[in-house]
Amino acid sequence: MRRASPIPETAALPAALGIAVLLLAGCQGTADEPVEHGTATAEEQPPLDEPADEPGTLDPEGESAEAGADDPQSLTEQNEDEPDPEQSVEHETGQPRDTGAPEDQDQAEGEEAAEEPEADNDVLDVTEFSAEPQRSRGFPDLLTEVPEDSELLLGEVRAGVHEGYHRIVFDHVGEGAPGWSAEYVDEAVEPGSGFPMELEAEAILYVGVVGLVPGNAGQEQGQLELREWNDPQNTMFTDVATTFVHHGSANYYIGLDAEREFRVSVWEHPNGPRLIIDVLV
Repeated sequence: MRRASPIPETAALPAALGIAVLLLAGCQGTADEPVEHGTATAEEQPPLDEPADEPGTLDPEGESAEAGADDPQSLTEQNEDEPDPEQSVEHETGQPRDTGAPEDQDQAEGEEAAEEPEADNDVLDVTEFSAEPQRSRGFPDLLTEVPEDSELLLGEVRAGVHEGYHRIVFDHVGEGAPGWSAEYVDEAVEPGSGFPMELEAEAILYVGVVGLVPGNAGQEQGQLELREWNDPQNTMFTDVATTFVHHGSANYYIGLDAEREFRVSVWEHPNGPRLIIDVLV
């Protein structure tokens, strides 16, 4: 039997080099082929703290949903990171955002807040008070025009305690704002006749009101004629009296323990003007 002759080393070396070249070429060809990872990773996403160019609506079955699935951050996390437009407006402007309350409600709240001046939260300005005679602007002219068919009458008197002063309010019913004149007097009298009126007081503050219902009006017509003061509300007002309307005017008298400094103001209200007298304690 003949034995096969061994392959010379010089002949085996070229064969090994050929196999290595083929393997290397195959690896290089695989690296040159493009890798398909989808289009979502190739697109540049906007920052989460800025609005996207096309926010649109997210469709679970559309392209937007597919793009969101490829994004490493979920849509829920994106919504949490995105700024709330309403909060942004509030922070940038420094003003509270609109609560969506009806304008009528806001207007009603504003009118309720303006019914009477509230100075309890502020420092009381005592320079606004004086014991000298005071009058409304342009007295005896009215503060505002009163319609010819107006039925402006006194409807209620009430009092209250405030920090540093006591207040008495004359609530009127009707349209317009009356003119007024206030001063301390020696006695209270009825309009027209001049008959004296008895008051239990050491000092009497007189307030004359003009611009009420034209002509004369008494209790039967709706004018409050107060003769007995039974509701002082722990105030310094010892007595209060009001008269009937005489030619469009009436007299209001406030009894005090002494002549004190006071201030007068008229505040408009949907039900009618309010004549307010504050007296320093």
